[in-house]
Amino acid sequence: MADPFKITEPTCISFSGGRTSAYMLYKVLEAHQMSLPKEAIVCFANTGKEDEATLRFVQNCSERWNVPIKWLEYVDAEETKDRWKLVNFETASRNGEPFEALIRKRNYLPNPVSRFCTVELKVRAIHRYLKTIGWTEWDSMLGIRADEPRRLAKIGNQDYGKHEEKIAPLGRLGVTKETVGEFWRNQSFDLELPNMNGVTMHGNCDLCFF
Repeated sequence: MADPFKITEPTCISFSGGRTSAYMLYKVLEAHQMSLPKEAIVCFANTGKEDEATLRFVQNCSERWNVPIKWLEYVDAEETKDRWKLVNFETASRNGEPFEALIRKRNYLPNPVSRFCTVELKVRAIHRYLKTIGWTEWDSMLGIRADEPRRLAKIGNQDYGKHEEKIAPLGRLGVTKETVGEFWRNQSFDLELPNMNGVTMHGNCDLCFF
């Protein structure tokens, strides 16, 4: 079987800021002699309600592994294509500004039936950025493990446009939370949020209703 972490075509590595997606990023780097291949971009979409520990973790991964990470945020704008901006660890929103801008735009709150927060603040913000750098088609590499069968099943049913193909190499390889947990126990740094049997009970966004 071909190495699913080998990248040969435009690929966006979606980094949620959690341990699993960071492990996935490490495996990509490992498959390319600890260097990000030129066909890949790592994107972290900040809602402004991530725990400070998550932001530090993203920055630590970038610095310790010498990998560039694009920090993106939703902004309200007249033109749909302009509803994103690049930030960094220092300038990233900490008080929910992207979330507030989206709620004002929609004039109602996201909920389990209408989960537009993830779609607008993360998925579409990343898509809009990629289009501005000239990408027309790409793979989106998602950090979904084999022990998350419902999430794995969903990615084939979500359609955000024909320009994107979702891939989940961790799920394909049978990687579980135990694998991820063992990896981080052997690293010199970690996400500074509680790890309960391989699961971070604090979600990446502290407003999440899941």
